[in-house]
Amino acid sequence: MPRRLLLLALLALARPAVAQPSRPPAAPSPRPPVAAAPRAPAPSAPRPLRPAIARVVDELARSLDGATGRALVAAAPLVSDAPAPRGAQLTAALAAHLAGKLGAGARPQRDPLALPLAREAARSEGALVHLAVEIAAGRLRVTADVYPVPGTVWARLRDPEPGPIAHAYAEAPLDAEIRSFLAPIPLVAAKVDRARNFEGDVVALACGDLDADGSLELLSVSRRRVTTLRLRGGRVAPLQSRAWPDIVGVHPSPLREPIAFATLVEREQGGELLPPFADVGLTDRARSVRFDGALQPVAELPGLAVPDGGGSACTTAWGPLLTGPLGPCAPADPRPATPALRGRYDALASARLLSPRGEPFTVWATRERGEVELRDSAGRRGVVGNAGAQLAVGDLDQDGEPELLASLDVLNPLEDAVVVWSWRRRQGAPDRAAPAEVLRLPAPAGVRALAVCPPDGAGRAPFAVATADEIWVVR
Repeated sequence: MPRRLLLLALLALARPAVAQPSRPPAAPSPRPPVAAAPRAPAPSAPRPLRPAIARVVDELARSLDGATGRALVAAAPLVSDAPAPRGAQLTAALAAHLAGKLGAGARPQRDPLALPLAREAARSEGALVHLAVEIAAGRLRVTADVYPVPGTVWARLRDPEPGPIAHAYAEAPLDAEIRSFLAPIPLVAAKVDRARNFEGDVVALACGDLDADGSLELLSVSRRRVTTLRLRGGRVAPLQSRAWPDIVGVHPSPLREPIAFATLVEREQGGELLPPFADVGLTDRARSVRFDGALQPVAELPGLAVPDGGGSACTTAWGPLLTGPLGPCAPADPRPATPALRGRYDALASARLLSPRGEPFTVWATRERGEVELRDSAGRRGVVGNAGAQLAVGDLDQDGEPELLASLDVLNPLEDAVVVWSWRRRQGAPDRAAPAEVLRLPAPAGVRALAVCPPDGAGRAPFAVATADEIWVVR
């Protein structure tokens, strides 16, 4: 019996163990969703420059952000190299705009005050923002200093005139809005600086501060090269030069009489100035070219780059006449101000100008069958019945009304001249505002190219003329 029990026990131990079902593994606890990283705001697209007052005020406000609080914004009397019968209104406008940008705690002082009087006017405020406003060399320059205001009698006794705790500076070229505070500029007289040129086949000109060094230079385009230059001692002094064969190939079917354009472009992005550049189009070449401030080619552009408001637009095709749709010259460029060239033109010019109230508008001048039509972005039109193929548009006297510069439509170069017409757009019906001739300069060597420069002094904006053997700067 004991043996049987022992045998049964051994048999039980020898049986294979039955596997017990195991519990399924616990499901992992769900992780909290990871919040997506906030996207950085997309940078604003480049845009043409804003009016001078808006640019100066925005730059000052950015520099003084958080440094003012409750403050009085006052400006000193205007210092100007040009007569300024409404200088007090200009300084008041700057103070009012800046106070609005600084926030609810800031209030403007209407009358111009020197610093000692401004300190007295700000005794009940927490701070004084004092503006020194100057107009010189064609620019508006504003310096802003923030002074603390002593809050108690003892503080005033210890330091009655504390020094500034913040400082800012901004400047911008004069425009029609600023000029509305200054004395009018006559257009009937001219001073011409002439310089012998080293090449005679100039086909386009542009004028501006391409290298951003504070001085104007000319951009000259010939059939052989692109050159930046200045006039010195009666001669043309080249600064930088690039030969066309080193830049872009020849067009398969160049025109016998080339069409060329040169446009200096200034834009801003997020309130900051971008480096200027120049777009040059020449029908001798397969593509247009964009140059930087050092005259280095940075991009080849499709089609022919033509002036369009404050920048350039590119044609999709060209021939002896300019016509058809326009598009941006580069992917980041804004849309053209005009979508297409509606006629068949052998010359055109365009500019983005400002009214005396700081409102931007665009002007186009197009030549078809010897007749030049002027039109603006408000739909106004004017006609010059007989003009040559060299055109430029600008606001020489900075009064908010455009001037057309043109050569004469003559076969004999000895009979050529530069003629300036002033277009008073608001006089008469919108379709009958005829431009009036205000200046004529004989150019017996023949006019090859024209360009309007930014203002660089107390007088009117200069313009440049290329003849067969000279470069002129007319003031």
